[in-house]
Amino acid sequence: RRYFKLLCVILFGICLSYFRCVCSFSFCLTLAVRLRTMTDFEPNEELSNVIQQMWSDDDNRAIVGEDLVINMGQRTFTRDQTADRSSEPLIEYVNEELFQRESYKRFYDLLDNYESAVGVEEVMTHQEIIEMKKFVDVVVNSKPMRIAQEYLVEKDWAPADQEEFKDWLWDVWFTLYKRGRKRGRTGADSSGFEHVFVGEIRNGSVIGFHNWIQFYRLEREGKVDYRGFIGGRRQQDSEFMITIQFSWDEDADDKDDAALKYVGGTMLGTSPEFEMAMYTLAWVYGKENDVVNIPIAIEDQEFYLIAHVFKGKYLGTCFTSRTPQEERKR
Repeated sequence: RRYFKLLCVILFGICLSYFRCVCSFSFCLTLAVRLRTMTDFEPNEELSNVIQQMWSDDDNRAIVGEDLVINMGQRTFTRDQTADRSSEPLIEYVNEELFQRESYKRFYDLLDNYESAVGVEEVMTHQEIIEMKKFVDVVVNSKPMRIAQEYLVEKDWAPADQEEFKDWLWDVWFTLYKRGRKRGRTGADSSGFEHVFVGEIRNGSVIGFHNWIQFYRLEREGKVDYRGFIGGRRQQDSEFMITIQFSWDEDADDKDDAALKYVGGTMLGTSPEFEMAMYTLAWVYGKENDVVNIPIAIEDQEFYLIAHVFKGKYLGTCFTSRTPQEERKR
């Protein structure tokens, strides 16, 4: 595989002039970064093995091509902030029976519990707290999270007792904190769960929002507009990662002030419990080892798990990316 990667780099150099003729500069740059990253990629074998086991044991994910059908549309570019290059929705079809499964149903219940605007205080009602606890109960008893807990306990990074682990997981994902930068008496306006799975809007831009179920929900409601994919097109249904651009406006009838997600990475068909287990591993591992970019290889696919610690102790964000991300001050 290493020789193949080196060959790709050589071919890229030979064909660079051709790409400049038929593609935009940003596409050439993206391809160059991708190929360079491929040659430098050395997966974290320890975490890759754990996540591969979680993936193999997860019998609850949607089958892409059957339960979930994607229309990638046209390519767009990070520099393009005005053109909508894909007139059709990203998600053509979802098997609605998925949402009768316990984890999907409990996860879906949480997606309307948050204020999208950063700076607006989050106030959790009694009913919303009950919904969160039901979701945590389901996730803790799932196969992926049991595997993640076993690894974390071995490292002495999480409690072994089931009830204590539930409380610990709650603190990681649902503790409210202040993300807004304005000074004053504004209360807690964010959480790890809201940022990663639900998404937020700050200064006209979408931040977070790395979940295909939330994307489907808002796209169906007319609040999300898919604008195109970034980088290479998916070649087959087994490729479970995409990088896309989209806009989001809570007012489905007025898109003039829609917030834009310039570059968004998400996995396809993954179950809620798998994603939460994987991102929990990434965040704790990153926090304990002071790293942001964690190279992972599963199912013959290579990617980075990105994990940012916010204000030294909160789950700021977690997502998957084909390329490493810039380090941020903790």
